[in-house]
Amino acid sequence: MKNMEIIKIRLNEIINCIKEYSSEPSISTIYNYLLNALDENDFEVILFCCKEIEIWYQKNINNILSNEFVYNKEAHENNILLIREVIDNLEKNYEFYQQKFIVKNDTKNLIISANEIIENIVNKFHQVVIQLKDRYNKRNTLDVKDEYDVQDLLHALLRLYFDDIRPEEWTPSYAGNSSRQDFLLKSEKIVIETKKTRNGLDNKELANELIIDIARYKAHPDCKKLICFVYDPENRIKNPRGFENDLKEKADNLNVIIYIRP
Repeated sequence: MKNMEIIKIRLNEIINCIKEYSSEPSISTIYNYLLNALDENDFEVILFCCKEIEIWYQKNINNILSNEFVYNKEAHENNILLIREVIDNLEKNYEFYQQKFIVKNDTKNLIISANEIIENIVNKFHQVVIQLKDRYNKRNTLDVKDEYDVQDLLHALLRLYFDDIRPEEWTPSYAGNSSRQDFLLKSEKIVIETKKTRNGLDNKELANELIIDIARYKAHPDCKKLICFVYDPENRIKNPRGFENDLKEKADNLNVIIYIRP
């Protein structure tokens, strides 16, 4: 059988089964890498992660079967057979899958990568804000004072690279009567949301808001990846890299990337 879509379905079933049993870093790191590799069509990483999952099962299956709180033991036993079947399939048809992914990856690389483009934009966003203030003869400019200003400037920068940018307007419970606008890149199945730190929006409040946003987009049919850009010019967020990592762990099946800049 040479059908990567079927393999992806089976691997997602295995991942969901393992997730119900354990979120320990020793295995969660592997299945998160596998989910990303399936999304990016990275054949080498897919094969590597499958072998790591097989090794994990060899080490843990006895504990799983003897655990009285595990109700789906048969599913785990089937997973051992299934992951071996997937590995055999990938190795047997190695050249076929390699060529298949090379074609897809070449196409992807020609347009760079939506992730790389967005990351570059948010990494340089603060420099753009500073540059806009330095106008000839102190002419009027966009002064980024609140979240709406961040949205306007980010929207303009995204227009340099993406043609189909669709507004996603909604009113979350934490926003009172204020609506917020996120951006959906329809073709890439990416939603980008923006926030700007301010008085009253510290680590705890920001985390609570993002958890609500993540929960909403898990059910969004066109959102496979949620990118949260938090513009923090005053450096209000403590330990931003740790904050980013903590929120990723709460994302479950949705691929979430959080950028807190500068």
